[in-house]
Amino acid sequence: MPDDSRVRAGPANALTYVAALVVLGLLAGCRLPTTVYGRLVLKPGEDGDVRLARVELHDTTAWDSTPLYETAPDTGDLYYRVSFEFPVVAPGPYYVRAWQDRDGDGKVSDGDLTGVCGGPHRPGWPGEPVIVYDRWTVDAGDIEMATYQVLEVNATGAMSQSRDTTTFAYSFNHDVLLSSLAVAFPGQPALPDPNAPGDKIADSTYLSGGWTMGDSMPSGLHQLEFRGMFRDSSFVLRAAVLVR
Repeated sequence: MPDDSRVRAGPANALTYVAALVVLGLLAGCRLPTTVYGRLVLKPGEDGDVRLARVELHDTTAWDSTPLYETAPDTGDLYYRVSFEFPVVAPGPYYVRAWQDRDGDGKVSDGDLTGVCGGPHRPGWPGEPVIVYDRWTVDAGDIEMATYQVLEVNATGAMSQSRDTTTFAYSFNHDVLLSSLAVAFPGQPALPDPNAPGDKIADSTYLSGGWTMGDSMPSGLHQLEFRGMFRDSSFVLRAAVLVR
């Protein structure tokens, strides 16, 4: 009587072989030209149209670097949610930057609409890197777009006609709580202004006046250092002011 064990095993082996081919086929179907895709999402409460942004891939954390790749989002999508895709890129780590240059100055600046991977964009943080492997599609996820806010101070100085008193004027581009202002005259140690601390309203001008040394005041480059709180974070801003 013939041994039919192999006869019964044959169809099972065949089915296993076919299943393996199907799995391999599915896996092979995932292997496309190296692609990065994702979505731009407007942060709740923000005004803007994310379709007007551009999306860039950088290989460095520096925001002023030249992007290696650049693309426009799908303008047919919604103003608050739009898809983007880089169909062919080289493998490697990238930083994704989405940016709308609202003021047209050619650089990321206060008031622009920006977004990065992994959380809201903030000064000094380029987002989390996206690792791109050869011939694989990579989802960069949702890039939340919000108005970029960076604190800036504008300061000037002037000497009285009699040249015995110096006065400084300064303003911030955002509301801040100023905790201290120190002024360093040329060749002198920094001196605190006891009247400076307090709430400062954006675009309002404040004075630090009455600086005198009992004689002619020095001219040249003066250093002003501002410390305080902005958006629940501490800040230190320094300004070089030329007084003639």
